[in-house]
Amino acid sequence: MDKIERVSFLKKYIITGIPGSGKTTMINQLQKSGYSVMHEVSRWVIQNEQNRGSDGTPWQNIERFTQLVFEESIQRINTQSETLFCDRSLLDNIAYLLVEKKGVPKELLNFPFHQYYQKTVFFTPPWEEIYETDEQRPQTFESFLELDRVMRKLYLDKGFDIIDVPQLTVLERCHFIQDFLVKKSSISE
Repeated sequence: MDKIERVSFLKKYIITGIPGSGKTTMINQLQKSGYSVMHEVSRWVIQNEQNRGSDGTPWQNIERFTQLVFEESIQRINTQSETLFCDRSLLDNIAYLLVEKKGVPKELLNFPFHQYYQKTVFFTPPWEEIYETDEQRPQTFESFLELDRVMRKLYLDKGFDIIDVPQLTVLERCHFIQDFLVKKSSISE
């Protein structure tokens, strides 16, 4: 980790994938290992909307949900400048809108993603064996498979390089990411 800490990370690494694929568990483990992280905005928005009895969730009002996630994400991006890893990015919201065949707001289409994020994106593939529903994720595993396809295409179309994180234990997945960062930092020295 010492080698990684010496490298200046001005842009954040995105860890993304469909809901229930292990992203947040990895983010939490990376944080326990001393990395600065930005937790998932989507789940936070859903919980707040549910607590308020409002409809800003992906399955009730995707447009309101997207706007709330956009506003909170911008605030966090601007106030958490030292963050190394982000649990999702705003591109995920575009993918949700495309799957639902909704219009994408100009502020999302024109967002300067490469100004804030590293070109490499860590993608957690769908993993049915670990998928669980809960109050913030009532959808079935199968309902997210189209989202996976759309997200991957969107990230590639926007010029990102996708690295699939293998379906291993949480620690092994985190070591996979750490090994990538160590290799990248040694190449750039």
